[in-house]
Amino acid sequence: MKDFCKKPFFLLIRSCELHGLIFFIVLLQSCDTKKSVNKTFVIRKDQKAVGISFPLKYTEGIPPDSVFAFAEVRLLSKNKSVAILGDYSIVNQTVLFTPLIPFTHGLSYEILVKGKQIDTFEIPKNHSSRAPALLGIFPSADTLPENLLKVYLHFSHPMREGQSARYVTLLKNNSDTIKGAFLDLQPELWNPDRTILTLWLDPGRIKRDLIPNKLLGAPLKKNGSYQIVISKDWTDASGNSLSRSFTKTFTTIIRDSLSPDPDLWKISLPEKRTSNALKIDFHEPLDHSLLQETLTVKNQKGETISGKWQILDEEKVCLFSPDQNWISANYILRIETKLEDLAGNNLNRPFDKDITKKENKKKLGDFAEISFQVKD
Repeated sequence: MKDFCKKPFFLLIRSCELHGLIFFIVLLQSCDTKKSVNKTFVIRKDQKAVGISFPLKYTEGIPPDSVFAFAEVRLLSKNKSVAILGDYSIVNQTVLFTPLIPFTHGLSYEILVKGKQIDTFEIPKNHSSRAPALLGIFPSADTLPENLLKVYLHFSHPMREGQSARYVTLLKNNSDTIKGAFLDLQPELWNPDRTILTLWLDPGRIKRDLIPNKLLGAPLKKNGSYQIVISKDWTDASGNSLSRSFTKTFTTIIRDSLSPDPDLWKISLPEKRTSNALKIDFHEPLDHSLLQETLTVKNQKGETISGKWQILDEEKVCLFSPDQNWISANYILRIETKLEDLAGNNLNRPFDKDITKKENKKKLGDFAEISFQVKD
């Protein structure tokens, strides 16, 4: 250990945070230089591939402080390779590369120096974890408006990103593939855990006054039968494929061009001194994801009541169960007006506004409120 401590053991090529894992790797490789300078190694932590090390001799002739400008790690793909973002550092005769996002199990990568491939490596599939599953597709109803705007896919495991165009298909009548139905967003709209993906049907084809709609038509037509198919070949971040393929079948009805109206909602009140749920019936399905972030119950002092929300009846009903019993008092249900229905109409304005008609509806601002009282 004394000999190790005497050595100037690393050089950062560009500033990055040196966390405990990298320090451990530096220590390990500095003590075993003969092995580390001859091949590419994958660095792992908690079953994740969090980096690689490769011999400095791969960058022969390049000044150490310029390696990051000439070395590159890319994903190998049938169509094209994709650059992997990350940080480089030098440890004795070894170059360390730490990607911003861990490498994906089951995929192959290449190392290039001055545009020339000098090595490849593969991240083997992680068979220690169970296969991922699709937990739900929202909206959950099997009858949807022809101007449906968003679809949410909920997975059991963090999934591999950038793959929805390959593994999600929209069919009509179980046979005809509707090309270009979903908006090709890169990066895709994942939650931080990469377990919930938001897919947008192309708004340019839904809005009737836009050129894509006039040229291609809307993705969905009323009185049609459609299927959203998710292929079992989609893999999670560990390289494991879905347990099976999934299909959601639905039929379409006429366009929904009206904003949700809280004045029409029905509220069923709980009894005092109980933690029974407050029930809110919207009389129509609303956006599943937005329902989870736009509703709040407050007391008469304006303080938020802590509790749990449940979304039921094909997103037409919400239940709120407080953590503590209700008391006899006045309460407020606060709704953020960004809450939408399935066609993207929020509380203030429709998604596909008819500009030829004068709008008489009064804007609600950022919030709408419904007062209710728990009585003796």
